Amino acid sequence: MKIILITLIFISSVFSQSFKDLTERPIYKPIKIDQPINFDGIIDNNEWSKAQIATNFIGSGTFQGLPSKLRTEARLFYDDTNLYVGFKAYVNKKDLRYSITKRDNLDGKDDRVWINIDAFDDESLTYGIGVSAGGAQIDGRATYGFDKSLDLVYDSKVKIFDDRYEVELVIPFSSLRYSVAPVQTWRIDFGRGYTLSDELTRYVYWTSRVDGIECQTCQLAFLENIEPPRQERGDIEFIPSVVAGSSKDFDSNTSSSSDDASLFMKYPISSVDLLEIAINPDFSQIESDDIKNDVNTVNALYFEEKRPFFSQGAELFQFSPQRGYINLFYSRTINDPSIAAKYTGKIGKTSYGIISARDESSLLLLPFEERSSIVSMGKSTSNIIRAKRMIGDNGGSIGAILTNRVFDDAGDMTTGGIDFHYHPGNNYHITLHATASIHNESDNYEYVDEEADFTQLFFDNGRYTKAFDGEKVTGNALGFGVNKRTRTDNFGFVLRLRSPGFRTSNGFETNNATKWLKAGRGKTVYYDNHPKLLKTDYGIETIYKTNYTGLIKKQELSFSTSTDLKKGDFFKFSGEVEKENFKGYQFDNLYEFEFGYRNQLSSDLKLYNELQSRKIIVRNLDVPQDSGFYQVKSYVEYRLSEKSNFGVGVSYQKAEDYYDGIILRANINNSFNSRLTMRTKIQYSDFSNSWFIEPMITYQPNAFSALYFGVNDLLETDDGIISNLTESKRQIFIKFQYLF
Repeated sequence: MKIILITLIFISSVFSQSFKDLTERPIYKPIKIDQPINFDGIIDNNEWSKAQIATNFIGSGTFQGLPSKLRTEARLFYDDTNLYVGFKAYVNKKDLRYSITKRDNLDGKDDRVWINIDAFDDESLTYGIGVSAGGAQIDGRATYGFDKSLDLVYDSKVKIFDDRYEVELVIPFSSLRYSVAPVQTWRIDFGRGYTLSDELTRYVYWTSRVDGIECQTCQLAFLENIEPPRQERGDIEFIPSVVAGSSKDFDSNTSSSSDDASLFMKYPISSVDLLEIAINPDFSQIESDDIKNDVNTVNALYFEEKRPFFSQGAELFQFSPQRGYINLFYSRTINDPSIAAKYTGKIGKTSYGIISARDESSLLLLPFEERSSIVSMGKSTSNIIRAKRMIGDNGGSIGAILTNRVFDDAGDMTTGGIDFHYHPGNNYHITLHATASIHNESDNYEYVDEEADFTQLFFDNGRYTKAFDGEKVTGNALGFGVNKRTRTDNFGFVLRLRSPGFRTSNGFETNNATKWLKAGRGKTVYYDNHPKLLKTDYGIETIYKTNYTGLIKKQELSFSTSTDLKKGDFFKFSGEVEKENFKGYQFDNLYEFEFGYRNQLSSDLKLYNELQSRKIIVRNLDVPQDSGFYQVKSYVEYRLSEKSNFGVGVSYQKAEDYYDGIILRANINNSFNSRLTMRTKIQYSDFSNSWFIEPMITYQPNAFSALYFGVNDLLETDDGIISNLTESKRQIFIKFQYLF
């Protein structure tokens, strides 16, 4: 009752607040030129003199509304082929901070400039395209954050002078998606990030960004009366790749070699419609997943998508992309595709897309009330259909998704859902998700969980068995939430329902049979005139969770506070108290306290420490027990030069009388230039008594052409971190891909 009362108080306080209007947005009037610019990275006054100058940049975030300490000028031209964007970023050369590194891998303190482009003027897709003072390109999607998984083909050049650096960007229209209207209005913004001595990085924009407005992309400026070329069936892009490698298993004293070829094709049917096909795509060798501790985990682990075919256009197929209430499409469920195709397009404010893939080695995630299980299901075919229409002027949308996966001789699954996002005011976000699923199970007992005997287990009050015995398992899920956010105040509550039979065919849902309510409120205090302090954040959150029989599964109350200092230091402290029922056993005295500290020792050296003390449930026991748990994390990052840096982190975890261990990670990076780089990843897990060492050299002249050469070494130790160290497996690979 107390939790419900607190929630009602939160809800009533939300709607007592008034809405806040968007700030006026400036207008940029582009000039069309007859011939390309002299592309040399220099903003020649004769060549660029007719272009409107965008200047007087304003700070955002912590420095909202404050004039930029450094002057920045931006200009824009276009012709029938390209957009041309020019920057003059003023800074004393001795204060200029930059790294020589590969694309999308900037140091957080690197000086950089960029342009945001919403070519449809509806917040459905906003490009971020830029370059650092060191020449490293950075691109992606600008949403509630910045997603760097989107890659574009464009050119950039940088020239450094004593009092400034200058940038020219050449962005082909063929790299962008936009409408077919002859004369269009786009939304754009010019931005810059820079770091002065002993200060936090500042992000400044041509438009005045109001932090706390739910739709940040709504605050972009207008680019009026642009006449981009009408694209009809553009040139097909081919990206063939070849992979060759050899591996050796030292334990069995066996060796093998392999070579394979794949092909990726992009066919722009128009400026809004795009067909992509991947044949025998190679996804496995280039970027490995970080080690995660799963010793006391009863649910499947989530790993980020790193495969370009699925990361391109991912914003359309995400179901609740900002809030994550229900995940209906997790692209890594398509584990090993032999062929995959994707078609995306747009009619007016409605975006649509289809993904179809043939998977040679399918993994099925089965959610249950207190655990989830991954089952290997052999070959399958997946189809995902998505449509989303933008509504209103503040980034709202309504959409639908249908996913289907058919397993060869092992049944099929279908999931459908609708999602609704709406901003009734600039500071409010309302979201609704409703889904239903059908799983026509196989009666093949081959497909059972390897860790448990499902044949004798039942769920949903005995309605279903956990065995694959030909049942039709149906379920539904519902998510509803309200969020209110301003620069200094935020509130939100979320209701989530997962019926016992709910499953996703291609999604990531680890638990069902739960009713879940979460509410929280936060406050931010800014110290505008304090010599050392920047801001302090406060937050409180409560969670109330039951199963479908009415049993209270979890009650949680947590709080947190953090403080940012002007020189870059950061403190945080959080705590929570919790009650939980697990496997029929009640645990009433669970808690967690955490303290973290980031110390910016110098402009090149950063140290982060975290200490955690908890009372946890040891879940992987026949009779679960509570236990004291301690975790210490330490991470140091050092910039050796503009071309080299390394980071080393260590985590020690201990559950009293049950387990303890160390996870160590190190990354060493060296760049010869922005195209040729070498990195070495080292990971050690005390829980598996293994080392993983992965050096790799990369040559990448553009986003889709690259040469990789790397080695993967797995070493095992019997006792201690380095004692009795023996090499277990080694893989050497080379991969080459090229954009035609």
